[in-house]
Amino acid sequence: MTLPEPSTASWPEDFLAHRAGHNCPMCGNDWQADDIGWGLLLHRGEVSQSYLRRSGTVRGYVIVVFTARHIAEPTELPEEEATAFWHDTLTLGRALEQHYEPVKMNYLLLGNAIPHAHWHCVPRREAGTDPAPGGPVPFDMLDQGRQNEQRLQADARALRQLLNHTDGSGVRR
Repeated sequence: MTLPEPSTASWPEDFLAHRAGHNCPMCGNDWQADDIGWGLLLHRGEVSQSYLRRSGTVRGYVIVVFTARHIAEPTELPEEEATAFWHDTLTLGRALEQHYEPVKMNYLLLGNAIPHAHWHCVPRREAGTDPAPGGPVPFDMLDQGRQNEQRLQADARALRQLLNHTDGSGVRR
């Protein structure tokens, strides 16, 4: 078996400083705002907040950001906060499933560009409407382009309503 050649690429500038929490781009967001430019607030959870992304070509792409403080890795979380973070993510995921009825949901916790704990929640659709059925969505599909603002606002309203009427387990109150 032949091993691939080492990459000549490097980590983003200031990555290690950001990982340590110094001038973290994610921590610099205004978590009190309902619209933070790149996304619309959907839900304030126990330890995180969920935002419907304006970017990309995949409708329903949401980021769930750990907002209690700066954390780069989920292993840095005490058990109670780790459980709450996952619970917040599942609450959001259930609302996405109910609203979009995806074929599959993808949950990615990467932090390779911005080392702050956050989930990428991506509803996957049937062949013909999904950018990569049966495989991972290329990140350029999530980052390049822009969602239709009217549809984005309508989706945000519908998702907020779903999130405000469940107990977190997906059960309507």
